[in-house]
Amino acid sequence: MSVELMVNQWIESAHERGASDIHFEPDKDDKVRVRMRVDGDLRTIEVVPDGRKVIARLKVMAGLDVNERGVPLDGRIKFSSSGGGRSGLDLRLSTNPCLGGEKVVLRLIDSSKLGMTLEDLGFTKAMLAAYKPLVASPTGLLLHVGPTGSGKTTSLYAVLNTINRPEINIQTVEDPVEYDVPGITQTQVNHEAGLTFPRVLRALLRQDPDVILVGEIRDHETGEIAVEAAMTGHLVLSTLHTNDAVGTVVRLVDMGIPPYAIAYALRSVISQRFARKLCERCRRSVQPPEPVIQMTGSNRPIYKAEGCKSCSRDGYDGRTPILEFLPMTEPLKRAIYGGATPDVLGEVAARTGMISLWDDGCAKMWAGLTSFEEVLRLTKGHRGAQTGAARRRAEHTARHAQGAPPPQAGPGARPVVRPAAARPPGAPAVSQPPRKPAR
Repeated sequence: MSVELMVNQWIESAHERGASDIHFEPDKDDKVRVRMRVDGDLRTIEVVPDGRKVIARLKVMAGLDVNERGVPLDGRIKFSSSGGGRSGLDLRLSTNPCLGGEKVVLRLIDSSKLGMTLEDLGFTKAMLAAYKPLVASPTGLLLHVGPTGSGKTTSLYAVLNTINRPEINIQTVEDPVEYDVPGITQTQVNHEAGLTFPRVLRALLRQDPDVILVGEIRDHETGEIAVEAAMTGHLVLSTLHTNDAVGTVVRLVDMGIPPYAIAYALRSVISQRFARKLCERCRRSVQPPEPVIQMTGSNRPIYKAEGCKSCSRDGYDGRTPILEFLPMTEPLKRAIYGGATPDVLGEVAARTGMISLWDDGCAKMWAGLTSFEEVLRLTKGHRGAQTGAARRRAEHTARHAQGAPPPQAGPGARPVVRPAAARPPGAPAVSQPPRKPAR
């Protein structure tokens, strides 16, 4: 079988399996190991000879220099198989020199996801009710955070689908542009040409935008411009690499963004993870074991999947998102402005409307979408995982047993924070909304 045909078959197979990435790794004796990431896990497909020919073929498909092996390279492939191709399938290629040659990773970008809505992404009714008014707001900063491959960019495009209409000007700066969206002006970062995130952002602000999408906030300069844009009459959408929603505030402060500006501009943070989805063909309802009842505070039935031919005896088929929603309430603004510690911020957020990863994961576990083991795997070690409904019930029960009044909650709750720092001269009051500048 020719190298060209093998590569096409691997790409076709990855798309049919729902893989997100294909890894081509140099092995001994000029062999290459092919692995695919399916449902978040890497699975070895095969080890084939003529590894250099495979790598060369991939680089040719991406329009890269076959003889350039000493530096990392990036490229894109519009895939079309001999049988007519897969409509809407783009590939993003990345090479990296390593021992034994070069490693190549293909990221599969399925443009069929471009039409997805927030409902398609797994937002619960409660989360949608709180988030949609923020999306419709003319100003503010909305952040989606999480590790690489957690669906942040897909979520941002779903937001754009919700608000994209002819009467507003939407412009983006991305690295790279993953989806081509009609009706939106998209700019790709090009560091070699001097088109950096800050430079493009400054140019966009002179083009009368209503909505700005920043692919990722990576540094102080980009964060500063994004926050200033959100404070001066624009809706700004972006992503950030943090472990949880509360950690986003800490990360922005670490970047050098003043706490008063964060409290003033930020409207909400959504932290994302992907949980493996239970196979619908072999899942069944079971009574929860005692540890599950103790941790969730509920004896509602959960679901187990024994494994079948359809899911390759694994019990899981596909993935479903687990989301953490952090709204920027007035008590939380005051806590941020006062320089509260991450632990205090987490406690304030839990009391004033945050839907934690644990809460959303349990809701999807009871709905039969995923397993308790998956929820525990994704939430263990993350701040806020145990600050949801189960923990609040446990605290209420303990206080009631001692005869103490329940803790104050809701918008009127007063968080315990450190004394507020003096506001810098000229800084706006937190509760004062910005005025959109005259155009």
